[in-house]
Amino acid sequence: MSAILSVTSLNAMAKQILEANLSGVMVQGEVRSLTRAASGHVYFSLKDQQAEVRCALFRAQAMRVKTAFANGDAVVVRGSVSLYAPRGDYQLIVTGVELAGDGQLAVLFEALKKKLFAEGLFDVARKRAIPRLPRRIVVISSAVGAALQDVVSTLIRRLPLVEINLIPVAVQGETAAAELTNAVRGITSDSGFDVVLLVRGGGSMSDLWAFNDEALARAIAACPVPVISGVGHEIDFTISDFVADVRAATPTAAAELATPITLSELQAALILRHQQINRLIEDRLNEAGQRLDSNLNRLRQQRQRWLPQLHHQMMLSLRLQRAIRSLWQERLGRVQALTHRLQQRSPVHWVRQNHSRLEQMRWRLQQAIDRQMAAQRQDWLRLAAGLRPSIVRRQIEQRQQETERLTARLHEIGRQGLVRQKQRLEQAFGVLTALSPQRVLERGYSLVEAESGLIWRAAALRSALVESDRPLPLRLHFGDGVVPIEACSAQSSSTETGAME
Repeated sequence: MSAILSVTSLNAMAKQILEANLSGVMVQGEVRSLTRAASGHVYFSLKDQQAEVRCALFRAQAMRVKTAFANGDAVVVRGSVSLYAPRGDYQLIVTGVELAGDGQLAVLFEALKKKLFAEGLFDVARKRAIPRLPRRIVVISSAVGAALQDVVSTLIRRLPLVEINLIPVAVQGETAAAELTNAVRGITSDSGFDVVLLVRGGGSMSDLWAFNDEALARAIAACPVPVISGVGHEIDFTISDFVADVRAATPTAAAELATPITLSELQAALILRHQQINRLIEDRLNEAGQRLDSNLNRLRQQRQRWLPQLHHQMMLSLRLQRAIRSLWQERLGRVQALTHRLQQRSPVHWVRQNHSRLEQMRWRLQQAIDRQMAAQRQDWLRLAAGLRPSIVRRQIEQRQQETERLTARLHEIGRQGLVRQKQRLEQAFGVLTALSPQRVLERGYSLVEAESGLIWRAAALRSALVESDRPLPLRLHFGDGVVPIEACSAQSSSTETGAME
């Protein structure tokens, strides 16, 4: 046996069932018994040829309904079915009213809305965030509408730095949907725009119908730039609002959403960031200064540790340099003495000294040969006078052969003498080369040269450094080249070292 219900329980259950299953319905009929209460509520009945239902349009919703309707008008209402429990009467709680023509558009609107929702065009995951500081904004709207003026004035007031571009289109009429679609499709990633504003003032559903076009919705979804839709008033909704990345209640609100940060806020943020950067720099500088002081203290400590060893190394270096200079000067003196002796005994020197004597001896020899040949020629002539021609010719030939033999012997003796002198010269040159200062330099020694000439003694270098009030330019001669340096006195060096400390 089923439970017995009270009238109150029955009406409550019926109210729950009706409200759970009949919410968001759209009903078409003729307005009857229209009453506008002083409280702002509107009560009427919706009737067709066979039935009638009571309707209640409460004050809050009535203020949002812009459609004017009266008794006898054919309308399409949107709302939810509820039950008035005290009397058990059910009624339709109205949230929107459109004339019958707009009601047909509402049906088409709901069908397209469900289709695009099923395809995922309304998903929040695919919507993009609006840039915090846009630089270029493009407005797609009518060039003569009040909505454009509101948008431009709001953008200039909030962010004067932004660049505003307009794509003028028709926002109402037969060509409006196509112009809006082409304008959105014309925006590419190379256009340089940061935000797209799709705006229009308020109106009826038929006036805003161009923004419910399916092609326009798909163009908005495919647009590479974030789109803000600001069509109509707060109670107006279009398909473009659902597909756009951000929906604004009015064109002015769309301009505000397109500029999340105003110029004053940007200036304040920049001042704050400047202060933060200054504090960060000061902190970094303080940390770096502390690290520098710590490193300087460590360097001073290390210097105190290594200073005795450095002084010892410097003393050893000075002793080594003095020993090298002393040895070099000793060896250089020996080389110079040997060079002088070699030059005195050089074959070239001997040849130069005896050249005149050789020339004189050669001239005397030639004179003797000429006199002998002249005497022989006279003898031949005398013999020729008393001898037969054949005997004279024979004697002449014998004298000529003797003369040629003596001449050849003389040349051979001279050639052998020249060969011996050449060999002695080559031996002397080899000795001279072995004792050459260049060979000494090639064995690892060096030669110090100042502007005044070569420096052979350490005392001379020290006196030159003491007399000079500036670094002394020197040239170090090595076996493979010359290196210019500057030398300073030990006193000035210690003075500089103390200054550095």
